Amino acid sequence: MEFNRIVTHTRPHLDEIAAIWLLRKFGEARYPGIGTARIDYWSNGGTTPDGLPASAYEKEGTLLIGVGGGRFDEHPGVWVERKKSQCAATLVARDLGVIEDPALDMILDSVAQNDLKGHGNPLDLANLALVMYGQMSHEQVIAWVTEGLEARYAERTKFFGQAAKEFAEKARVEDIVRPSGMVKLAVIESDDDQVAKFAKTKDGCNAAVTVQKRSSGNVQIMANKKFGIKLYDVVKAIRYEEQVEAGKIVTSDWKALESEGKVAGAENWFFHEEGQMLLNGSLTVTDMLPTRIPLEKIVELIKIGLEIDSFEHRFAEKCLKGKCASSKGNPCLWYAYGLHRCRTIRFQMGQGK
Repeated sequence: MEFNRIVTHTRPHLDEIAAIWLLRKFGEARYPGIGTARIDYWSNGGTTPDGLPASAYEKEGTLLIGVGGGRFDEHPGVWVERKKSQCAATLVARDLGVIEDPALDMILDSVAQNDLKGHGNPLDLANLALVMYGQMSHEQVIAWVTEGLEARYAERTKFFGQAAKEFAEKARVEDIVRPSGMVKLAVIESDDDQVAKFAKTKDGCNAAVTVQKRSSGNVQIMANKKFGIKLYDVVKAIRYEEQVEAGKIVTSDWKALESEGKVAGAENWFFHEEGQMLLNGSLTVTDMLPTRIPLEKIVELIKIGLEIDSFEHRFAEKCLKGKCASSKGNPCLWYAYGLHRCRTIRFQMGQGK
């Protein structure tokens, strides 16, 4: 049997559009012809205009989405209860056997949250679609939303495909010792735009921090927000070492070294304070001078900045006792970084504690 018609309600929401997209993309084998089926719109909800069940329409090659009280309608009707925790898109995904596709997980979750709980913002696909109905035809709105869904699906497919492969082949995972326990640092040499994000997932290594070096030599360092890690000491250390590598110290003030944006002498590093990201170039800033600091040195500096119970080995014994022994004649190699733990020790010494 050929399926030549899809019916949904007027001004379909993101949920119904996503369900139609899934049918067109994955449903041809199960519902021959559905990929090119026309779309009609009903103004009534849980019942069909003639009172016939949804199954009768299916026998004639019509699938009802979000209307008619059928299997792809989650709404309660006269004779049916609401399909709890489901929406039209998740019902279609289950029917087509793609509910477990990891590339669909984010899409289906977002669609369901929007449909069931109204989650969203004024500029997301769901809300923009509703606004656009006042200015475009149903077909134009559905086509526009479908392009967005296709783009997201392609990105997520790449995420679980190419990015996962890049992580498996090129990432090195190291431990960072934190007061709360060990966390993971992912060190990656790759040009893949998604691999650092993949490293932060449970499918990666649940990285608390990622450092990615691209073939251009540019490096990005990013903290995973869920761990609550702050990069201020890392920022100071790397900006200072960038100047050391350049052979001229322009900025040494500790407060300036950890400030947001750029600092003189290490202009090729941008600190995004809200996102806790230290960027030596990015996807939008592609002409940034690559860092002079070798990758292994950057890894070392990240550990120096984040392992807050560690100290420069020559002075560690006294540091652990709350005494800073660094002097002009015998300077601590970490003194110039202005690490918070070291400044605390010196402050307490000044207070006579």
